[in-house]
Amino acid sequence: MYRLGVQQPTLLLVGVLGVAAVAACSGAPTRPKSGSPATPPPKTRAAVPDDCAIVPGKPAPDPLKREYLGVAAKAKCDRGVYTIMGGVTHFLGVECSYCHDESDYPKMTHRKRIANWMAQELIPSLQAKTGKDIWCNDCHVVDGKGTAKILKDPRNQPYAVEWMSTQLVERFTRPDGEPLRCKACHGANIGSPDFKRELILKDLGIVDPPAAPPPTAPTPPAKASDTGAPADASAPPADGGKPAP
Repeated sequence: MYRLGVQQPTLLLVGVLGVAAVAACSGAPTRPKSGSPATPPPKTRAAVPDDCAIVPGKPAPDPLKREYLGVAAKAKCDRGVYTIMGGVTHFLGVECSYCHDESDYPKMTHRKRIANWMAQELIPSLQAKTGKDIWCNDCHVVDGKGTAKILKDPRNQPYAVEWMSTQLVERFTRPDGEPLRCKACHGANIGSPDFKRELILKDLGIVDPPAAPPPTAPTPPAKASDTGAPADASAPPADGGKPAP
C-alpha cells in the first residue's frame, strides 16, 4: 500500500480493488486469441448467464473443485469460477498473472489475499445508491477501459482526494443507507490522530459479524415421574416411615 502524508478514507480501500478481485480462482480464464475482439462482459453480475444451469441434452456442469469464500464465492460450478475471473480481468484491464502464480493457480498470493478481503470486507461495507450489486466495474472501468490503478500509479494524492469526494462518497453509502464519511472506515476524520491510514486486510468494523446464538440454559435432571421410571426405593418415605393408621 502506498503511504501518503494525508489520505482520504476509503481511498485506500477502493484503490486496491484493482489489485484485488482477480484473485480467488483455481485456473486461468480463457482469453480471446490475439487479434480477435473481446466481447465485454455484462455491466453487472446479475446479467451474467448462468454457466451452471442444467441444459437438457447436455452434460451437467463440472462441480466446484473446492469451496470459495472470496471473489468466486458466488460460483456454483467450476465453469462459473472462470466466468467470474474472466469478468474481473476485463474490468481491471489485467492478466491472470497480476494476482496468480501461473505455475500454481490455487496457491495463495498477497494480491489474492487482498482480493478476498475486498470481496468479503470492503464490498459488503458499501451500498450503491442505485441499489444494484457492487462489483469491480463500479470503480475500475474508467472511460470505458478497465483500470487497475484508478488513483494513478504512483498514487496522486490531490487526484485521489478529488475522486473520493466526487465518486466514492457521491455514489455509495454505508450498508444501512447512512452517508459514507471518512470515519466510517478509518475510525476518525482525516487529520485526527485516531485516523487509520492502512485498512487493507483489516476489519473495517462496518459489517457486523453474525450474532452468536444465545446461551442455552442447562437442562435440569429429569424426575422419576417425568421419565416413567420407578421412584428410588432407597429413599425414605415422605412420612418418616411410620405405618399408616
